[in-house]
This record gives sequence, C-alpha cells and structure tokens, in this order.
Amino acid sequence: MLSFIFKSKPNYINFGLLVYRLALGISMFYHGYLKYLSGAEGLYKVGAMLAPLGVPGGYEILGTMASYAEMIGGILIVLGLFTRIGSLMLIGTLAMATTLSINGSFFSWDYPSQMGFGALMLFFAGAGRYSLDKALFK
Repeated sequence: MLSFIFKSKPNYINFGLLVYRLALGISMFYHGYLKYLSGAEGLYKVGAMLAPLGVPGGYEILGTMASYAEMIGGILIVLGLFTRIGSLMLIGTLAMATTLSINGSFFSWDYPSQMGFGALMLFFAGAGRYSLDKALFK
C-alpha cells in the first residue's frame, strides 16, 4: 500500500492525466458553450470585458473567439488530440479571465487561475498514454 502512495508508476500517471484531461476539457467546453448560447448580446458582453484594458471595439468578435477557444480547446484536451495546442488556447483565455478579475474577491480570480495552471500543466506534461496524440504521433 505504501508503494502505491509514495512511488510514481507510469500507469498511474497516465490514468491521472486521462482523468484530469476529461475534467478540465469537459468543464472548459461547457463554459465556452454557455457563452456561445448567450447569443450576440452575451458574446458582446464577454468581449466588452476587455474595455478596461484599452481594447476599443470588436467586442462580439472577441467574445466569440473566447467562446470558440474554450470549446475547441476543451474538445482537443478531452480527446488528447493536439493537446498542447488545446492547452495554449485555454491558457490564453484563462490568463485574460484571471487578469480581468484580479481586482475582485479571491473567488472571482481563483477559478480561472487554477484552470489556467491546469492547462499549463497539460501543456508541459502532454496528454499521456491514453490519448489520440499517443496513438497518432508515436
């Protein structure tokens, strides 16, 4: 039992990566999908959050880009296909979300920062054995 707890085993690592990819990918896809379902007005509001950073316009397009980045990045991570590209899509979106909410309470910036660090971890670790990346790019 102590061996399981204290020694790193490649099978356990790969299974852990699979579980984490599923959790992060499904969560991020759902977040992006909810943004997309909000329609033009909702996407505009998401993009307009960039106004305090000096972005002058194009808010609906920017909101749409954020929504697609979360949905496509989430799908790629779930499948373990081009995982590092999907991670980069999420890292960018989540870094911006963290930056925009950093002046709020702890709980306003905690979630996007933790998800962003998770995407960063997948960027460095890769998808693991149980992924399409492994099957396609041996």
